[in-house]
Amino acid sequence: MGRVEILTGRERRRFWSNDQKLAILEEVATSGLTVTDVARRHDVLPQQIYAWRRKFSLTQENESRFLPVTLVASDIETPCQAPVEEAVRKTVPKKAGRTGRIEIRCKGGRVLKVDAGLEPIMLQGLIRSVEEA
Repeated sequence: MGRVEILTGRERRRFWSNDQKLAILEEVATSGLTVTDVARRHDVLPQQIYAWRRKFSLTQENESRFLPVTLVASDIETPCQAPVEEAVRKTVPKKAGRTGRIEIRCKGGRVLKVDAGLEPIMLQGLIRSVEEA
């Protein structure tokens, strides 16, 4: 049998400090567990974790955040990339170095693949639009 919590007195709700909420959100982001598993571990509903995620993403929208990045070498060309890369090679002068491709894994499992030379402001807009979709 699981843990039973008896609430007495006037206040029937549990109170979670912002630090506790952020610790739970961090666990969801870094542990590799699903939101449901982390919610069970902390005896909250998964919907509550999603609400906290929305709350903190709105309040911290203007703050800079660092995300984990993994660089992966890709020697395999997909069929749809070959004609585009040939066209780029023909239009780019010989002096310019070959730009790489960046693969960014966004929220919800979406993947964004862009040229490494893309302007940061444009990249930021692309990431936001992919994550909001």
